[in-house]
Amino acid sequence: MRIFALILFLLGLSGAQAATDPKLLLIEQKLGGFGDKDYAPAVEKTLAEFESRTGVGLRPGDLRRCGLKLSSEGGAGLATSKPLVRAITAALIRRGFAQKAITLCDTRSDSLRQAGFLPPLSTQSQTFEGFPVTAWEIFAERWAKESQLRYENQVMPRAGAQQVPWGDARVSVLPKTLIDEVDFWINLPVLSDSKSLGVHGAMAAASLGNMANAERFLDNPFNASKVAVEVCAIPKLAKRNVLTILSLERYQVLGGPSFDASWCRSEKTLLSSANPVIIDFIGLQKINAGRAASGIETIHPEPPIFGAANSGEIRLGTCRPSEITLVRLSAP
Repeated sequence: MRIFALILFLLGLSGAQAATDPKLLLIEQKLGGFGDKDYAPAVEKTLAEFESRTGVGLRPGDLRRCGLKLSSEGGAGLATSKPLVRAITAALIRRGFAQKAITLCDTRSDSLRQAGFLPPLSTQSQTFEGFPVTAWEIFAERWAKESQLRYENQVMPRAGAQQVPWGDARVSVLPKTLIDEVDFWINLPVLSDSKSLGVHGAMAAASLGNMANAERFLDNPFNASKVAVEVCAIPKLAKRNVLTILSLERYQVLGGPSFDASWCRSEKTLLSSANPVIIDFIGLQKINAGRAASGIETIHPEPPIFGAANSGEIRLGTCRPSEITLVRLSAP
């Protein structure tokens, strides 16, 4: 029944009523190409549609700051698209944010450099085209002193891993910037498969990819799903994560999240939702379709992270297509 519902969903036959709950809305925006001139109008259409249908304004609040969570662990080959970043920052400036008030961020300095979001030398301005860029690992030792920023789990780092500067290897450190210092943040993941989670996308970027000392979970699939869901559900972090925008400019169907060009695919599509679960669920279908087309075994059964995302008191968002309002926007 789920597969049948998905087919109807992808054909645009699900309910057409406007969603009042942002987590019940998915916007599919087509791109004319992958250049700045293609992303700019497409992103503006997407954000305007999201604001209109949900009533969520992507404008400065009391703090007058916002964050863009990048994904850079795959280096230059598999990272958040720079034209996408340029389009979103331009749209946010039009909505009243100052350039210095839009922080681009990810966990590791070296991956941000490899992806081209930081300059080669740490002595150079730590900005990307004038926007401040922050790596969580730089502040982790200081942030670890705050109890609200400590995520404790008994999983230890792999043998030979470097000692954490805050002394307890069972502690990962959450990003204070996205919890306390912005009005909201937008998640900009890239999509790949993953041995630990099945799908490395929106939920992975907002959790394992959003805190220092999270590499220890990647060798432990059972624990990784639990951790990813728990971190995504942390109230102060989740409350400010108003939107995920996934570009399918480049995604990877095998060997992820490390970059492997031979398994990358591309589609002129943006998927946007306040619900990270439906983004990853559609991502799973994309990955499996790419695998099937190449004669590779698909990911089956469904990764446990989807069930865990809506179990007990945790409700990250439905992945039932029949419950989602799909809005399709053509390329500008």
